[in-house]
Amino acid sequence: MKLKLPYIIVFLIPVFIFVGIMYYMLGWSAIVSSMKWIGMTPIWNFAGIYNYQSLYNSSEFWLAFKNNIIWLIAFVIPTGIVGLIMAYLFEYVPRKLSSLLKSVFLYPLVISPVVAGVVWAWIFDPQYGIASTIFSVLNVHLGWLGDPAMATFCLIIAGIWQELGFALVLYIAAIGEIPREHVEAAKIDGASYWAIFVNIVIPEVGHATLIVFSLLVLYSLQVFTLVWVMTSGGPGTSTEVLPYMMYKVTFDRLMVGQGAAISMVIFAISIIVLIPISISMMRRWMS
Repeated sequence: MKLKLPYIIVFLIPVFIFVGIMYYMLGWSAIVSSMKWIGMTPIWNFAGIYNYQSLYNSSEFWLAFKNNIIWLIAFVIPTGIVGLIMAYLFEYVPRKLSSLLKSVFLYPLVISPVVAGVVWAWIFDPQYGIASTIFSVLNVHLGWLGDPAMATFCLIIAGIWQELGFALVLYIAAIGEIPREHVEAAKIDGASYWAIFVNIVIPEVGHATLIVFSLLVLYSLQVFTLVWVMTSGGPGTSTEVLPYMMYKVTFDRLMVGQGAAISMVIFAISIIVLIPISISMMRRWMS
C-alpha cells in the first residue's frame, strides 16, 4: 500500500489543481459581481448587491431568463425522450441498417457548434433557406430566424439535432446492459414491444436517464455558440439567453461587474435544477 500511495498522489494532483482553479474562478466571479467595475481596468468600488438589483430591474435579463427556461423544457425533454426511443428501436433494426443510422445520428455530435450554427442559419434563412423554399411550395410563409416568436424554437431544433447523438450513445450503452433473460422472458409471456419498453427498458436505464438529463440541463443553461452564430441574440433581443447576455454585457458594454453577476445567477440556477437530480441519482445508486 505504501508503494502505491505516491502513484495515487501523482494522479490526484491534476484533479486537485483543476478543482482548485474552478473554485478560484467561482470565488473571483462572486467578488467581482459585488464591484462596480466598468471598463477594461479593474475598479474596486464595492457595490454590494447593486449589480443584482440592476439585473432584477432589467427587462432584458428577464427575457434571457425566460428563454433559458424555454430551452430547459423544449430542448431537454424532447432530446432525452427521443434519444431513449431511438436507442430502443435500434435494437430491432437489422444490424447493417442500425450501424448506418447510428453513424448518421452520431455525426452531428462531432461537428463544431460554429459549423452547425452556420448550416442551420442557412437552413432557416427567411429568404433563401431550405426550410423557406420547402414551405413556400406549400404556400406557407414563415419568418423562421427573422420572426421573434419562432427564432428561439429554430435554435432549439438545431440544438436537438446536434445533441441527440449524445443521448443516443448513453442510452444504447444502457440498453445493452439490460439482461437479455428479462427481455426474452417477457417475449415468451406474450409482452408487446411497448410493454417491454415501459416495464423493462425504462426502469433498467434509470441511471442513464439521470445522467443524460443532468448533462442536457447543463447544456441548456450554458448554450451560447448556436445563439451567437445563428442570431446574435436577435431579432432584437428575442433569442438572448443568459450566457449570451453575460458575454454581451461583459465584452461589448464592458460592464464586468454585472457580467459576473449574471454568471453567478447561471451558477445558482444550475445548482437549484441539478440538486434534485443528483439526490435522485445518489438514492438510485445506493439502492
